[in-house]
Amino acid sequence: MKKKEKDVLNLLSKMYSYQLLQSMDRGPRRFKDLSEACQNEKMRTQRLREFESFSLIKVHPKRIEGRAVSLYELSETGRSTLKFAEDIKRLQKSKQ
Repeated sequence: MKKKEKDVLNLLSKMYSYQLLQSMDRGPRRFKDLSEACQNEKMRTQRLREFESFSLIKVHPKRIEGRAVSLYELSETGRSTLKFAEDIKRLQKSKQ
């Protein structure tokens, strides 16, 4: 297994990673919209930066109601990574 693959698996095992990816799978989300998946702002920021470094998400700067905001959206790589994580989760449940 390549180092990058191991690093992505490690990221998926981190707290709130799966929940945040699931939330973004429903469409673009603002930072505050992601609080449902992760209430801790510092942790949310950290995970989003990690996702971005692995190209799992795209960040789109927008203006909403006159305010500058960033929208976070899964990339194709992010979608396939989430599908992989869901497959692992399903496999775990079937083994129990």
